[in-house]
Amino acid sequence: MPTAGALEIFRHSLKSIVEEMGVTLQRTAYSTNIKIRRDHTCAIFDSNLRHIAQHDVAPQHVGSMVSVVPRNMRERAGDLDPGDGILINDPYKGAVHLPDVMIISPLYHDGEIAGYAANSAHHVDIGGSTPGGIPNDSTELFAEGLILPGVKAIRNWEFDDEILDLVTRNVRGSDMRLGDYRAQLGANKIGEERLGDLLDEYGASAVDEHLDALLDYTERRVRAAVSALPDGTYQAEDYMDGDGVVDEPVLLRLTLEVDGDEMTIDFTGTAEQNTGPLNCTPAMAFAGSMAVIMSLLGEDLPKNDGFYRPFETITPEGTMVNPVDDAPVAGGWEIAMRAGELVTKAMAGAMPEETIAATKGIVCNIAYGGRDPRSDEKYVYYETVAGGYGARATKDGMEAVQTHFQNTANSPIEELESEVPLYVRRYELIGDSAGAGRTRGGLGVRRDMEFYDHSASFSLLTERAKSKPWGLFGGHSGHAAKYLINPDSDDPMTVSSKSTTKLDPNDVASVQTPGGGGYGNPTDRPPEKVLEDVLNEKVSVGAAREEYGVVVDLETRTVDDAATERKRAELAEARTTDGGEDE
Repeated sequence: MPTAGALEIFRHSLKSIVEEMGVTLQRTAYSTNIKIRRDHTCAIFDSNLRHIAQHDVAPQHVGSMVSVVPRNMRERAGDLDPGDGILINDPYKGAVHLPDVMIISPLYHDGEIAGYAANSAHHVDIGGSTPGGIPNDSTELFAEGLILPGVKAIRNWEFDDEILDLVTRNVRGSDMRLGDYRAQLGANKIGEERLGDLLDEYGASAVDEHLDALLDYTERRVRAAVSALPDGTYQAEDYMDGDGVVDEPVLLRLTLEVDGDEMTIDFTGTAEQNTGPLNCTPAMAFAGSMAVIMSLLGEDLPKNDGFYRPFETITPEGTMVNPVDDAPVAGGWEIAMRAGELVTKAMAGAMPEETIAATKGIVCNIAYGGRDPRSDEKYVYYETVAGGYGARATKDGMEAVQTHFQNTANSPIEELESEVPLYVRRYELIGDSAGAGRTRGGLGVRRDMEFYDHSASFSLLTERAKSKPWGLFGGHSGHAAKYLINPDSDDPMTVSSKSTTKLDPNDVASVQTPGGGGYGNPTDRPPEKVLEDVLNEKVSVGAAREEYGVVVDLETRTVDDAATERKRAELAEARTTDGGEDE
């Protein structure tokens, strides 16, 4: 049995392998979405298909990796030679939505499979009816792009040219996609080399002994963290905007049951699967909820097979968290994001100091494409836009961030404008977008893009245009999202959160994301903090008065203490009259 120190060194040796794989993928990729936004992840599995390490850049891919690799490789081990690789994105074989394409490679050492390297990367286009891989009105999976059911596309660490030609012929921007696929393959090759080094250093039997000890150690740590939670059943629910085809809100329900050192994540009561693309696979639902549960459990726990042993996930078949019959799933990450939100809401009573109010609550998928007037070449681009984080017990929510599992980085304006024929006319925080509270939510973001000198396709597959990010313990909700065309014109056009719009030359598309919810009674916020927010243009004078009860004199840049006392007394009386509701 290895000592604690030896086990920690071994753990970080494994982590260094997946981190080097991730850096290799990022630095050799062609697309901004991978090389800048880092929408990718890498993992390794042992020869028994146990998940043993994953790098932390994109937590949402935890669910897909632990789902798709064991399920699809268990019966293929005898059909794999050194240097082979499997290409897969099939949601109905354990994967997620089609743009997240995985490469899985057996890792040979001394003539035997010693493990598997896997990585997932979000490809900016995967075919389908709209540029960017996010069709918002699809009614079946086949309309969403190219389906890869687990194709042996790689032999001797080289792509089969005919298969790669087939894949790239069915997507837009094939040269860039080709570069990204080759970067993924290079990452797995690094995984084989570094795992081989580890086996040479330790020996196969010692590696097996260390792995057994590491996974059992992780399980003990996680069970101890779950045991520290109060036993009980915790529920939360929320409505999604609609599925892109049927414009009616649909219910997402989550029940968490803590029983000793085990937890059940149960989506029973969630709406039936949707007609449109607002469905998610069980892997996505698991990833969205687990990413937040991992955070609430706190400590720096290893992410491996041992972590998942205390958890059971229930996703009833035929619901929008476990669709059947090749239903569309392009918008699935929006459900997964909201599932993570529901974890924080459900656990608010049990963990009031650790939980948070609702965040922006959206992935905010946007994609656009057209013909670049600078080169007369077709282009396609995909990105997500940040928003407000929820307020916490002792801190305001962060401004302009990606939330929960969505750890992708910002797309710099300079990079975007050099790659795509557009100007970013506004990129700014939205004042008054956050929910008021003792601690305030983070502000949402406005991003206005002018598509100059050409017609373009602008697609949205997102949420929160109809509902608001909730506050906690008397905190107010953040503002809902807005999606507009030509927002500063005399006749701005509001578009749906799931829509594709044909833009005329020089049209401006505006994405305005939600702010986070507030935490606690807004009239408990110190007046000097409200004044600071007003001076920083995060909160208007009117909102300071009507939501926080703080009267600010802008001429003197001070708080009117007497007027503030009267206004807060007035708001307290109104809350009493309204039965204590403060939303």
